[in-house]
Amino acid sequence: MPDETPLIKRVPPKRILSPPLNLHPASVPLSLYESTLEYFTSIPWCADLLLSESSPHGFGPAIPFIPQCLMPICDTQDQFIGATLATHPRALKHMLCFFRPQDATQLRDPKRPIQTVDTLFDLGDGLTGYRDIIHGGMTTTMVDEAMCTVNDINQALGKHGLVYKLNSVTVGLEIKFLKPVPVPGVIRVTSWTESTEGRKTRMRCELRDGEGNILVKGSSMWVALDPKL
Repeated sequence: MPDETPLIKRVPPKRILSPPLNLHPASVPLSLYESTLEYFTSIPWCADLLLSESSPHGFGPAIPFIPQCLMPICDTQDQFIGATLATHPRALKHMLCFFRPQDATQLRDPKRPIQTVDTLFDLGDGLTGYRDIIHGGMTTTMVDEAMCTVNDINQALGKHGLVYKLNSVTVGLEIKFLKPVPVPGVIRVTSWTESTEGRKTRMRCELRDGEGNILVKGSSMWVALDPKL
């Protein structure tokens, strides 16, 4: 088994903004988190998800975070989401991720990664394909980005495992469009780890509307890259 220590030193943790986790990247205003959380908690069904003490996915209230894709560190990285979609007034208006630990000790235990992450997307009418229906390419983007957040939060939390010490990329993605996704509006993508093996992670997700109807299902394979790449 190779020594992972050099890998940890060469690959920095993901840039996650989450005051509840004491994660605050330099140069990122705290107001980004505060305004996003305020927006989603103003929507009743989103507030129920974020503020409820009970959930089939975990223990206690949700722990929200702003994902790295919304906080580009330079003009050659994370541009599609953070510098293109998120800055257009009719595209991606808000995005917020959250999770719940399975119990009171999981968050502090480096051997127990977070398994499930929910992502809320506030979508504008500039993302349509057919009238009042989101473009399938944007749906695929959301599914891919949402599944990415599971490994990202575990990397930020310093969880053990090779896939959490390296940056991973999508090598395969399957998506099933079950029902049209209407826009504008807010949708929720629930993503979870199906399995990990060496440098590979298998993920699954479900995209739902505010009434809980499943509109899209997705699955993907991720591979952790050598930090030199």
